[in-house]
Amino acid sequence: MPSDAIGWAYWLGFGAIALTLLQLLYILLLRGWLWLMERRRQRLWQLWRPLCMNAACGLAPSAPPLYLSNSNWLLFFQLWHHYLLNVGGEAPANLQRLGRSMGLHHIVIKILNRAPSDRELIAATVAAGWLRDIRAWEPLLQRLHDEDSVRSFSAARALTRIDTRSALCEVIPLLVTHPDWPRHLVAGLLLEAGPVMVSPPLLDAILNTSQEQVTALVRYLPFADVSTTNIVLQRYMFTEQNYELLCACLKAARSPKVLSLVRNCLSDAHWEVRVEAANALCRLGDGSDVASLQPLLSDQQWWVRYRAAQSIGELLHRDKAQMMRIHQAQTDRYAADMLMQVMAEWEAA
Repeated sequence: MPSDAIGWAYWLGFGAIALTLLQLLYILLLRGWLWLMERRRQRLWQLWRPLCMNAACGLAPSAPPLYLSNSNWLLFFQLWHHYLLNVGGEAPANLQRLGRSMGLHHIVIKILNRAPSDRELIAATVAAGWLRDIRAWEPLLQRLHDEDSVRSFSAARALTRIDTRSALCEVIPLLVTHPDWPRHLVAGLLLEAGPVMVSPPLLDAILNTSQEQVTALVRYLPFADVSTTNIVLQRYMFTEQNYELLCACLKAARSPKVLSLVRNCLSDAHWEVRVEAANALCRLGDGSDVASLQPLLSDQQWWVRYRAAQSIGELLHRDKAQMMRIHQAQTDRYAADMLMQVMAEWEAA
């Protein structure tokens, strides 16, 4: 019996040592593989970096560009995309021609159609947008409705680069169903497209969206033209009781034509609406609106008092003499304190 226990202990120890050695071998092989991959990446980037730099500068390549393969296209894309994001003028068009001359557009279409790993799929989606390859339209349109926010927004961005007008008709209605899309990225997309392209599909989407969902679209009105914004505001600000929608409308207000609608919101029951109304009057109003803002100096909410005092100061062009007269006329100490705070901020600035 003791000899059996010793035998088991021996084989267990031997097994533990063998597993440790196998694990060590695996780590060494993995480190060796990573070292080889890094060497390969550096070697290829040394070959491709001059090509990208010459293309960005509009110079002819010093050597004919090598055709890409399925094994190295992703490495080229990383370098190529880095240059695309950091150049302007004619450089992006030159880099697009370089990508095409190396066969990137053919590989991208294959990747989009066979749906490999997420990494390759997203890279191919981004590349298809930069290359403006119309053959990618249908595959990208399918990705646009993907539940994954990264894949779907990448498809939206690529589609707008291929055909801005047609893509916005597909993308803008999805802003309601994709609240997970990062707003700053959506804003960048709409800003790049411009008001002329954004306004028609945005107006159409707003007018054909349910009351419960329209707020998500109204938030993007600052990227549309003023006439489109006025149409939406005149439709919703007369009768709307949803304070979030009213706030979104007030943030989008940019024309004196909607001043009467803005002034009506100064007495709204929701303090968030009163804050945005004061902000809107600061942008659009004039000295005659100071009297309308003064009651807000005694509001129960600190933010309402603060924004009202700031707006009064801006409408009076930071005239301290007029501000002091308004201050001396106040019977509410909170109103007087807020006016003094705003004037102190001017001095500190």
